[in-house]
Amino acid sequence: MKTITLELGEAALLPRQRRQPTFARVASLGSLAKDRRPTILHFAYSLGGGGAEAMLRNLAETLDPAQFRTVVVTLNSKPWAHLAKRLQEAEITLHDLEETAYLTRPTLSKLRSVLHAERPDLVQTWMHHADLVGGWAARIAGVRKVVWSIHCREIHRNPGDGDRKLAIFRRALSLSSRFIPSRIISCSAAAIEDHAAIGYPRSKMSWIPNGIDAERFVPDTDAALDTRAELRLPPSAPVIGYVGRFHEMKDLPTFLRAAAMLQTRLPEAHFVFCGGVEVEMSATERELLAQLPRRQQVRFESFRPDPWRLYPALNVFSLSSRTEACPMTVMEAMSCGIPCVTTDVGDCSRLMEGVGQTVPVHDAAALADAWERTLRLGPGARAEVASRSRQRVLEKFTIAEAARQYAETYAQLLEVRR
Repeated sequence: MKTITLELGEAALLPRQRRQPTFARVASLGSLAKDRRPTILHFAYSLGGGGAEAMLRNLAETLDPAQFRTVVVTLNSKPWAHLAKRLQEAEITLHDLEETAYLTRPTLSKLRSVLHAERPDLVQTWMHHADLVGGWAARIAGVRKVVWSIHCREIHRNPGDGDRKLAIFRRALSLSSRFIPSRIISCSAAAIEDHAAIGYPRSKMSWIPNGIDAERFVPDTDAALDTRAELRLPPSAPVIGYVGRFHEMKDLPTFLRAAAMLQTRLPEAHFVFCGGVEVEMSATERELLAQLPRRQQVRFESFRPDPWRLYPALNVFSLSSRTEACPMTVMEAMSCGIPCVTTDVGDCSRLMEGVGQTVPVHDAAALADAWERTLRLGPGARAEVASRSRQRVLEKFTIAEAARQYAETYAQLLEVRR
């Protein structure tokens, strides 16, 4: 188990006496100092790979350090060293358990050790598996305030899990939701209804949309030109981009069918997939990719450490998902002034209200048509969409606004003054 910290030094795992309500921490060179800030401990599988992880990082970096002390615990952050460095630079304690599964003896033992060492006032867990395991571990360790996080409309199975195991997991979540969490925060209004339908108490659930760093995701002509040169994209070619995991819920087959239709009508159209490489696609997806009229006009990028430099290089950002909650990639593209076209799922319509287009799920023809309409916008109309898209993010979906709402929730639960 690895502990990365600038705030606590090598003493992050030393046992502490239980505190009511303050705690002692190592300040420097072993000297003790009183720290009256409540400790908020976040538990997630990793630091990267999806929107929930991005929101966790954004929140940890944005919460006022004068009000809360933030600790992050992950199962496995080894593939995301650059993200761990970001937390380190923000003076946030990070415990990497260096495990790969939630329900193993080493994982539970290490998690228990961290909980007893850090003595958090509140534990927030991220995604369904972390909710169940982390929520129970926190309550057993004596943590009275637990917050669950909903960042997906569906409860997904782990690879290899059968229907029976998934059904048991869903039932365990439903039953545990009644007494483990004090509050359940959903990034998606639509997801609240989905979870209420399987037994989550509606009275515990509240909606806090995701938030992004709108000072980092900005319209940037220089970044657009540099990224196009880096990806060998013609400076004036129409480019449609996708950012996200190569997961079945993203329905990339529909995206690829639409891409083939568009290239038939607009042979100069290029496509960029950021979040994986071709070999990570399914056999069906690779077959559809090979059928594109101009396969050579498709670029693949693994997850980038600087996605804010990718979006400006696009003419359209798009998702073809069969399900979404509150996709941060849409907010990021909008903040960069890029028109968005998505399927009408989750909170996408709510996010893009009046500035983007949605199409029915699994409808490749409608997706291709929406891309073409967007690409054919005149300079004035495109500038208007870009301006209104960014303004909507600034008004509704910044990380500062989301952090304010999370901080209010924590203060209410802990009964502390702000």
